[in-house]
Amino acid sequence: MEKLLKMEKYQFLHNFVYWCGMIGIFVLGFFTADTYVPEVMGPAGGKASSLADIFNGMVYDSTFLLIIISGLLALSFGQEFSGRTITLEVSAGHSRSKIFLGKIISYLIAFHIMALVYPVAGCIREFGKFGMEDGGVFFYNVTKAIVYSLLLNSGIFLIAILICCYLQDVVRATSVTAIIIFALSLYLGYGMMLQLPVAFLPVYQIRVVVSRNTFFQPAAILAGVIWSGILILLSWIKFRKCDLK
Repeated sequence: MEKLLKMEKYQFLHNFVYWCGMIGIFVLGFFTADTYVPEVMGPAGGKASSLADIFNGMVYDSTFLLIIISGLLALSFGQEFSGRTITLEVSAGHSRSKIFLGKIISYLIAFHIMALVYPVAGCIREFGKFGMEDGGVFFYNVTKAIVYSLLLNSGIFLIAILICCYLQDVVRATSVTAIIIFALSLYLGYGMMLQLPVAFLPVYQIRVVVSRNTFFQPAAILAGVIWSGILILLSWIKFRKCDLK
């Protein structure tokens, strides 16, 4: 009974953190949408002329959000180690491979949705101003941004999962994740300004994707696959060896 109560406690905290983050990001996107109207982010610049411009601009400018969202992911996943809920799943007879796969899929889906809430909230705010004059163009841009966000942002979110697997402590994992993602964001900003190599970064490739009209962009796909593949492999190697008994 004590173990069940403890699991329910951490499940409540997990859900509370997630939904607070979701609501906070929606509110942030809704109230900052107007700042993207006079100047769309990206190399093209200029004034926004459609909802597609708002959506792409907010995806382009969502690098800072990844620090928050990755920190929330580490906070949620780290609680499962600190609260030993994963230990209870292992003790219940579930295989580590199934637990690991389930965690990867559920966390990536949940936090990808959180990341996309930001531009969606902006479009809701600006719908009355731009309307839906060309639905085909809007849905093409939204589909492209979503597909590549799923691919490229996974490479960032998996950093948090890897750190949680290694540190197995919610406080340390959250802190280290925030520091690493912040450092990557700083490198992206100064790297673009100083013309340092940044093409290998998923956060750079997502900016390239929304700045171009073409759907198939091999460099972005390659960056996403390599980052995700390496991070999943490293996370699984560590998770498989964790002392969860």
